[in-house]
Amino acid sequence: MSRNFRPLAHALIRRIALLAVGCALLFSAVQGIWLYRSVQQQLLGNIQYLASSNIPLLSVSLWDIEPEAVRRQLSVIVARPGVAFARINVVTGQMFEAGDSSTLYNNRVTRFVIPMPNGSSKPLGELLIVQREAYIYQQVASSLIGMLLGYLLLTVLICGLVAYVLRRDLERPMREIAAFAGRLTPQSLTDPLRLQRGRREVHDEIDLVAGGFVTLQNALTEHIDSLDQQVEERTQQLETALGEIRALLTHDALTGCYNRAFLAERLPQEMTRAQRSGQPLALVFCDIDHFKQINDEYGHLVGDEVLTAAASRLLSQLRSDIDWVVRFGGEEFVIVLPDTGHDAAQQVAERLRDAIATSLRLQDGRRLQITASLGVALWQAGEGMEPWLKRADALLYQAKMRGRNQVAA
Repeated sequence: MSRNFRPLAHALIRRIALLAVGCALLFSAVQGIWLYRSVQQQLLGNIQYLASSNIPLLSVSLWDIEPEAVRRQLSVIVARPGVAFARINVVTGQMFEAGDSSTLYNNRVTRFVIPMPNGSSKPLGELLIVQREAYIYQQVASSLIGMLLGYLLLTVLICGLVAYVLRRDLERPMREIAAFAGRLTPQSLTDPLRLQRGRREVHDEIDLVAGGFVTLQNALTEHIDSLDQQVEERTQQLETALGEIRALLTHDALTGCYNRAFLAERLPQEMTRAQRSGQPLALVFCDIDHFKQINDEYGHLVGDEVLTAAASRLLSQLRSDIDWVVRFGGEEFVIVLPDTGHDAAQQVAERLRDAIATSLRLQDGRRLQITASLGVALWQAGEGMEPWLKRADALLYQAKMRGRNQVAA
């Protein structure tokens, strides 16, 4: 058995567990937000109730100037869960405090007016109650921990049941099928596949796989005598068809050069090889001069002759199995020169220009003088394919602007 083998049941259980944990975390986040707001609102309500029940007593104690009674009532307020600090600011300038005063500036503060005991509209003072944020977090954490423990317990139980069912109904039959397939030999090809699954009213995918084995065995038995011959014939047909398809996919039908699809696949490989080996890699962009004029004056058939002759002359000047030519489009060709530096590539481009510049004898006997402009660009480490092609095309444009039938590098 391969070291990389992992039972399908284990993979499914792992995914279920990860999904369950993800759902638990998401649900806990939502539940935590809801609990936080709920506990905060409950604590605020408790503080408001606490203030409303103590303010009358505080009003009387302040009016009667009984500081000890005021301090006792503040101690009662601070002793309540969720209250961190309480302060009374009296209009006369007095101030009474209880609790942790450091929480005044980083926790929520609720303010209440202390009225006069005689019913006057003027306030006697102000009561500040600071709620304890840590209390809210403690309440939320305790609720979430209990909920998560219950959810994880349920997840473990479900995963255990699913694991048992998967091992019984999936893993064990698949192992039996795999063992049966591993024991098959030409001599035991007709042995039936028997799975220990018991009687069932309905069929499932395991039965489909087992039925497929039976169908395969029957088909192989029927054709066993002529199998070798059929395989050989079909292999030859397939190789021929694949060769034709490969040629159509990678070659230009008119010139026999490679096409742009092959360029997009092969050129990045050449760039990677050059990057790894440190050898230079050059590219020549070639364009037949005045090709549109040739088409307009002599016709498209002559234009095809020109393209075919140009491609043949390009190939004749290159290294076999090393350099390669792509018909980039229309009258444009791209020549890729592996392991070729800038000076050598420029020399090759000059040879290509000279080869194309010789007169062409057409099929009807006429002679036609053709020329080409070429741009040479050396690949720079880290440069992408498209920027490289654009740089070579720009050099080609320079050659045309300088009068055509030239090489720009």
